[in-house]
Amino acid sequence: MAADHDLAQVELELGSLFPELRVAPIRVLETGFESVVVETRDGAIFRVARHARAAEGHAREARILPVLGPWLPVAVPRPEWRVEPGPPCFPFGAMGYRRLAGEPLRPDWLAGRDSLRIAFDLAAFLVELHRFPLDEAEQLGLPRSDRNGRAFEALHDDVMPLLREVLPRDEYEIVSRWCDEFRADEALEHFAAVLRHGDLWFGNVLVDEASGRVVGVLDWTNVAIGDPAADLARQLHLGESFAEAVLSAYEDRAGRVDRTLRHRIRRRWELLEFAGIRTAVELGDPGELEETIAKLRAGPILARRSPA
Repeated sequence: MAADHDLAQVELELGSLFPELRVAPIRVLETGFESVVVETRDGAIFRVARHARAAEGHAREARILPVLGPWLPVAVPRPEWRVEPGPPCFPFGAMGYRRLAGEPLRPDWLAGRDSLRIAFDLAAFLVELHRFPLDEAEQLGLPRSDRNGRAFEALHDDVMPLLREVLPRDEYEIVSRWCDEFRADEALEHFAAVLRHGDLWFGNVLVDEASGRVVGVLDWTNVAIGDPAADLARQLHLGESFAEAVLSAYEDRAGRVDRTLRHRIRRRWELLEFAGIRTAVELGDPGELEETIAKLRAGPILARRSPA
């Protein structure tokens, strides 16, 4: 949805599909790997899927979020509108819900506030999410995730040929060795599975700026049954000390903390930018691909390089 005429077409289509809404003018809030997020005039949020995996994620959200809402200590979107895949401007469909209270967490905002309060709130949220009954999650059709096996092999085969072309030889060899280590890391295969969010970076966390508290969590496209380390790893986006504060509070609140959790957090943190390259390729956006490769080069895998 990069061009103005695309946005205008989305506006017309939403107005036609949902006449009860005051749609025009719409504005783009975010363009992410999974969805383009737009807001209508009367505050309805629509997430327009960018590929088939995002469409599958929206379908999972529609099933799980109405059940999760009463379970969790913070607000989550409640899907009210669906566009099934098919229309020209919605080839992968869209999902809509009412705007939640709060603003996305930002590092600059957090720097001037009580970061421990936010860390405690996130830990409380994660403990409750990770306690959700797995039999109920399975009945709702949520997949099992975070095992290596064929999934990592497929990711490796999609990403490494491209990296061979764009990375200097020394960097490519470091990433290749990392892949071998990741593939052989048995600790990643052994964890007590939980219901996990799957993309809990700060941009998906809503805070009330007056009280300094977490009030909501967005974007459940990647929700699945998997490793709690996947959620805890993303707290490293806000730095080592913040991630440690979340983990300590998580442990204090009786979250699952096993002997390999810290190791798995570090490994899943390394995996994030590597996995993002495949999504950028799928989207066919050269700018996003360039940005994602730059993140890989600046990230923890290539931080292993010896000083020149």
